[in-house]
Amino acid sequence: MRFTRAEGRNLFALLATTKDGVRQDLVIEHLWPEQGEHGSQHLETGVRDINAALRSATGLSTGVKFVIKTGQCRHLASAFFDIDLWRFEQARLVANTALEEDTRVQALRQMVAIHEGPLLAERDDLWCLPLRQAAARKATNAVMRLAELEHKTDPDHALDLLTLAVDRIDPYSEVLWCRIMTIHGELGRLPAVRAAFQQLTERLREVDAEPSRQARQIYRGLAG
Repeated sequence: MRFTRAEGRNLFALLATTKDGVRQDLVIEHLWPEQGEHGSQHLETGVRDINAALRSATGLSTGVKFVIKTGQCRHLASAFFDIDLWRFEQARLVANTALEEDTRVQALRQMVAIHEGPLLAERDDLWCLPLRQAAARKATNAVMRLAELEHKTDPDHALDLLTLAVDRIDPYSEVLWCRIMTIHGELGRLPAVRAAFQQLTERLREVDAEPSRQARQIYRGLAG
């Protein structure tokens, strides 16, 4: 699928972040904050571009609308899309509401599998940042919950999950690194505890930071 205009490309990226849609005023505020009354024109141009691009890609008739207006919101017509973030949020809902542990575990596993990297990693728009941070936070929480469940029967699998998370979700998360150190400590693997703390230190150095007092205390308590 190829958009012919920046308006269509930018609008599609924004609308893809939520199945529920985005209010028109917020769309304009996010994408064309300095355009004033011309913001609405950019919005309509974006809608036309999305519809044209998707009609061309799918071969559907000109009467099909891929961007729907409901009240004051614009949203993508869900019947035509299978978006990772939407499936991630649905799995999160199941993980938070399911009564059966097996169902919760499967939902958490789905969340971890879907989150393969930063949300909208190729974009540097300011509106992306809080959404990217929120997605990473939710994915981190999912890993922590799943690791705790797996830790009961298979601590090495829990370590695999946590290691995957610091590689793919948040390399600077002290919560994840401290949990890795703790499990290694419980298993009597002091060299692994020291290696994990060293990796945390090196990662934080990349962003001109250093381990917090709490992280250092956990490390000293485990490593002696």
